[in-house]
Amino acid sequence: SGTLWRGSAWLALGPPDARRMLPQPVQWRWRWDTLSVEITHPWLQGPLRAAPAWNGVSLSAQTLRAPASVLVALGAPWNTLAPQGMLEIAWQPLRLGAALPSGPLAELRWRNAGTALAPVPSVGTYVLRVQGGKAGATLALSTENGLLDVTGQGSANGRGLRFQGQASYAASAGEADRAALDGLMSMLGRRSGDTVRFGT
Repeated sequence: SGTLWRGSAWLALGPPDARRMLPQPVQWRWRWDTLSVEITHPWLQGPLRAAPAWNGVSLSAQTLRAPASVLVALGAPWNTLAPQGMLEIAWQPLRLGAALPSGPLAELRWRNAGTALAPVPSVGTYVLRVQGGKAGATLALSTENGLLDVTGQGSANGRGLRFQGQASYAASAGEADRAALDGLMSMLGRRSGDTVRFGT
């Protein structure tokens, strides 16, 4: 509803036959003093500014926090995992439509990660870091804390996404924790003993 200069919209995630509406609308307004569109949503930790130019659209740095349960709307495998916890995505200033700048671009952190496949309060906190370069973006997955040690490396460019990772029990995981995580480990990918390898 509204106009190009000021309005709001409800967003839905998921395939056409199973879309789920986000609980709050996105709002925007044109700012003549900065010649940019100011976008707000309760999940954003402040206004996001998008400034159009001849060589692309500049986006300001910002952080978005959303419940991990929103991923269920994307379908498989998220609807099986039934993720819990909090997602936090923080990104640096970007220019859409232009080459990626070199250096850190974004961090995606899954805090107090949980899933219906693991009956424990929290599996841990995990972070995916995205770095820009001439050949595209590189991805690095690591563990901040938790019952699983998860690592991974990948790249994203015009030819697609490549990623390889592995998960194993952390030294802090006791026998009861390992038993609770067994179903999750088996679902993540190719399992060999206490290690699972996954990727694209």
